[in-house]
Amino acid sequence: MSRLDAQVEFLLTCDRLKAVTRTTLLHSGERAENSAEHSWHLALMAMTLGEYAPPGTNLNRVMELLVVHDLVEVYAGDVHFDQSEAGKEEQVQRETEAAARLFGQLPPDQCDTFRQAWQEFEARQSPEARFARALDALQPMLLTWGPGGVGSAAHPELTLGRLLALKRPALEDFPELWELSQQTAARAVKAGIMPE
Repeated sequence: MSRLDAQVEFLLTCDRLKAVTRTTLLHSGERAENSAEHSWHLALMAMTLGEYAPPGTNLNRVMELLVVHDLVEVYAGDVHFDQSEAGKEEQVQRETEAAARLFGQLPPDQCDTFRQAWQEFEARQSPEARFARALDALQPMLLTWGPGGVGSAAHPELTLGRLLALKRPALEDFPELWELSQQTAARAVKAGIMPE
């Protein structure tokens, strides 16, 4: 297979991300978003909210990480962030296998590039990965409970305390975004779309 043929095969496989349904509804509440829409929205968030990243953060790299981070869901599917520890371990295994399979479609140099970006996001070690993870934690909150949001029909048991406990590790190093997430959750409780 030629280099171009391999790249086209990869791109067509990645088109399947549009069919991976998430539990997060669109802000309008009309349907669940898909993982491709989620990734696009995160890249837009990085462009829009980049000023809240630590000085020196490479926003182009943040956008690369955000575009790549959920590609493995083509094979592994998506799971809700509030899952059991056993469920998280199973998802890590599925995603690791999916990364090998998906990125393995690419020519070796690009396989390494994509795999490294995916691993960087998962490891949360670089400033870029930490900021990308913060945006990934914030985005579903804004869609679900932001001004005009309709709440989560899929997870009505998710309380304010549980939500903030789950989101804190990704967001607390970014004061403005952490404050926004707390305000968003408090507003949702006041609006009656999230239990306290």
